[in-house]
Amino acid sequence: MVQVSTVVAFSIMGDSLLYGILPLAAGALAFSPQQVGLLLSANRLVRLISNTWISSLFARFGPRGPFLAATLLGTLTTLVYGLNWGFAVFVLARLGWGIAWSSLRQGGYQAVWTGGPTRTGRLMGLLWGIIRLGSAISVLLGGFLFDRYGYQSTALVITGLTLLAIPIALTIRWPTAAHVQSKSAAGWHGFAEGWRAAMTDGVQREMVLIGAIKPFFDAILVATASIFLAAQLQGDNPLGLGVGMVAGAVLATRWLSDLAVGPLVGAIADRYGQLLVAGTLLTILVAALTLALVLDGWLAPLAFLLVLVLSTGVNVTLDAAANQVALRAPSPPHFIGVYATLSDGGSALGPLLALPLVALWGFAPIYLAPGLVFLVAVWHFGWRMRNLRLTIDDLRL
Repeated sequence: MVQVSTVVAFSIMGDSLLYGILPLAAGALAFSPQQVGLLLSANRLVRLISNTWISSLFARFGPRGPFLAATLLGTLTTLVYGLNWGFAVFVLARLGWGIAWSSLRQGGYQAVWTGGPTRTGRLMGLLWGIIRLGSAISVLLGGFLFDRYGYQSTALVITGLTLLAIPIALTIRWPTAAHVQSKSAAGWHGFAEGWRAAMTDGVQREMVLIGAIKPFFDAILVATASIFLAAQLQGDNPLGLGVGMVAGAVLATRWLSDLAVGPLVGAIADRYGQLLVAGTLLTILVAALTLALVLDGWLAPLAFLLVLVLSTGVNVTLDAAANQVALRAPSPPHFIGVYATLSDGGSALGPLLALPLVALWGFAPIYLAPGLVFLVAVWHFGWRMRNLRLTIDDLRL
């Protein structure tokens, strides 16, 4: 489990780096703002397709081959980022990373299966905590190197770090529990059956819809963080820190908090139920978000940071719940593919809608409307699962 998480943490460094420095390096690379936006979203868009056949590969061949291939592809894409071979090649690299991420994420979810239902929350928290530690290191180290040595040198240094993922991936021994056999057809037909099952089975349908709302709401918060903080800090900056630094510190702290918050919240969820813990955290999150909207000065960033940290716990517990719902499906790998595809759709749609709508209507409705929908959906699902009277041996939700 730790080996799988570490491989993904090294592999994701190149992708995380771009969110921190690509907008700053756009002029030197001769990229327009529109091209930068496309580069940052291309990897998510391709996953709407790649999740389909990646889950089929895992269902048919098991995790070892697809996961190792994704590790190699992830390193190659990071190398291309630093070579500056032009926009078209850069787009191809971003599409390649999206495909690699489909496989790396699938491997991470299937590694969690090895711990059994009573440890799902803790293992899911550990998985994402280690992954986000890689993201945080990449952003912080990348920003430091970029200021001193420029974009290309920074990208090549991060490529060197991603290379460390390959020997670790080669040593992973995947236990049998990480390869749950599909009870449905192989290939595209199997994935189609996975979609059909997810849409017709009430439990699966509600879980994947929550899986779409979760990243949609999260992406809205992350995409608008800097402009929200800029609006709240007008005329109240006693430390003389720039808004960019404040926003960067808030987001980096959120990623670093995953390592501590994720496993802790996961362990609590394993004890008291994943949906109960997710609903409770989400209730506090919406309350903290409301406070962030009405507070002034430095209290607003602190409240917003609390929101982002709480979202880490919500994400971990809901991913753990989805992981257990998958084991009830005819083909667990295909269910994970469906869940991941809808999640990617939500994460891609959030920023596209949030920025223009905030300009029209302000922050309050754009934050609170999806937040309340999310809150109601989670509590409703929890109520439904309790009514089904599932035991801890069936599903720890």
